[in-house]
Amino acid sequence: RRAKHAVVMVLGDIGRSPRMQYHTHSLLEEGHYVTLIGYAGEGLIPPLESALTSTTNDASTHRKPSYHGHLHVLRMSPYQPPKTNLLYRLLYYPLRLLSLLHCVIYTLWIQLNRVPHTTIPVDVILVQNPPSVPTLLLAYLYCVWQGIWRRHRPRLVIDWHNLGYTMFEPPDPKASRNSRAFFVQKSIRKLAEWYEKKMAPLADAHLTVTQAMEVWLGENFHVHGERVKVLYDKPPLMFQPTNVEDQHELF
Repeated sequence: RRAKHAVVMVLGDIGRSPRMQYHTHSLLEEGHYVTLIGYAGEGLIPPLESALTSTTNDASTHRKPSYHGHLHVLRMSPYQPPKTNLLYRLLYYPLRLLSLLHCVIYTLWIQLNRVPHTTIPVDVILVQNPPSVPTLLLAYLYCVWQGIWRRHRPRLVIDWHNLGYTMFEPPDPKASRNSRAFFVQKSIRKLAEWYEKKMAPLADAHLTVTQAMEVWLGENFHVHGERVKVLYDKPPLMFQPTNVEDQHELF
């Protein structure tokens, strides 16, 4: 069986995305290569750190996991516009979107070509949702581009943690329905919902954290059948009951 190359993408701090790190760990344990993409920030879980850390001590060689060297991490640092005055507040979403577009495009089309295992074409892109803007669109376009350029189209898989459009503020119920703020907030949220609804069916497969999410996607985003699987969160094997000695040391 050929080892595959999976890209796991989080538009957020990788270290604060345990579910996506567990996906990465599972893929590595199956013998595949993984490129993990996300924001700079917190460290990774120990099994992933051990896959990255190189050591020259021969005595520690036996402690290296079998997937040592199969993981590469690409960290992004998008621009975070301030909200110090009215002008910045008005330009917050456009500036933020431009920064995210630059980071994701540069990472997928430039940096990803420089990782050590780029000789293996990307077979699948697993994307955390939310956020969905602009991740879903750019990941889909990358898959299409790879299909044209390398004649090997990666599969796009969305891991639904929640709904992306719900991250945008709903209209203030106390605001006048004729006010500019009410119109802007409602328009942004509606546009984000439309975008997410259009992008969802373009993915090749979907993972959900609950059965309720699976049902909701089928009823509202027309995503159902064999393409959708419920994958419940559960602690990995590294979480074990503490022994008596550790309990005394901790408490």
